[in-house]
Amino acid sequence: MNGKTILSILILILLLIPLQAYSSQIALSLDFEINEPENIIFNRLSDVATDSKNNIYVLDYKELVIYLFNEDGIFQESIGRPGQGPGEFQRPVSIYIDPKDTIFILDESNRRVEIFDSEAKFVRSVKFTEFPTSGGKEIISDKNGNLYISGYYRNANSSLAKYSSTGELLKHFPLPIVEYREVNFTDHNKQMVKQNLSGGTMCFDEGGGLIFSYVWPYVIKSLAGEEDEPIQFSINNHLNWTPYIFETEPDGILFGESTRTRKIFLLDNKYIVNSIYCIDWTGNPKKKISQKDIPDNFEKYATLKRKFAVLDFYTKNGQLVGTAEIDERIYFSSTDTKRRILGIKRDDEGIQTIVRYKAEVKHN
Repeated sequence: MNGKTILSILILILLLIPLQAYSSQIALSLDFEINEPENIIFNRLSDVATDSKNNIYVLDYKELVIYLFNEDGIFQESIGRPGQGPGEFQRPVSIYIDPKDTIFILDESNRRVEIFDSEAKFVRSVKFTEFPTSGGKEIISDKNGNLYISGYYRNANSSLAKYSSTGELLKHFPLPIVEYREVNFTDHNKQMVKQNLSGGTMCFDEGGGLIFSYVWPYVIKSLAGEEDEPIQFSINNHLNWTPYIFETEPDGILFGESTRTRKIFLLDNKYIVNSIYCIDWTGNPKKKISQKDIPDNFEKYATLKRKFAVLDFYTKNGQLVGTAEIDERIYFSSTDTKRRILGIKRDDEGIQTIVRYKAEVKHN
């Protein structure tokens, strides 16, 4: 065997090692399911978070309240109430709990964050100097007390802004470049895409670096340094990321349901998990549909195949470890200290429950 052949074999081995190291299977098993407690009706659950004791906080943005359950799923108390005063909500859209168990509730209508301590007692409100006008909004706080809010900032053409602990704007992060591969949009319609599908979801890695995942399209970035550097990411080509498109007026269109990222979170200080809610459908995205025809004639234009959830698992360097898929309508939102992933499930009749799954990464 000559030297050239040996070198070729060594190169082949080096190329195969990363593939073997990250060739994994993701096993998910249902741990439990929380139904509506007595005398409580889940109206529109939108977010779930956990604290260091694995207590479960569930945000209902229609009832304007947060429901607290212990680790065993037993209801404890309600946090907050409707209103505009301290500790009150008008449209809460996001909940975040930091390592000290401080609770942050982003209130879209009041354009502020309501902060509670680890005992769920109100601490203070923070009003922001600038606030996103549309898109997927989320709140997160770093170890220095700075606040990050995602959403569409039209004037800044941004999907994410950083604020001080008192609400002063510090920085905007730019939108990704979107390629419209299947639809020939006008500039006006591209603006509507940004308004409807902008924003994103955030988490910190084990080193405190901020990871940001856009709602649409599938783009994940690491914002740990001064530069907005992208990490490696995987595009699920087998998923349909094109939104339904309906004509509403001569100069505008309405964007309906689409596959989109729901949440990104850190599992066991090891894996970055990107949660995606998928709408699988067939049809012609270029065909505009009159809004009045949607209720009775939708099947003429598009056919729903199924709705399901996908979880993509990454290393801290952005290498895809594996993917799990559940054939249920679940919005996975967070994880706890015992490698369990929590989400909101909605059945065909619209009944909502909180589900918790055990996650196991099996390396081949």
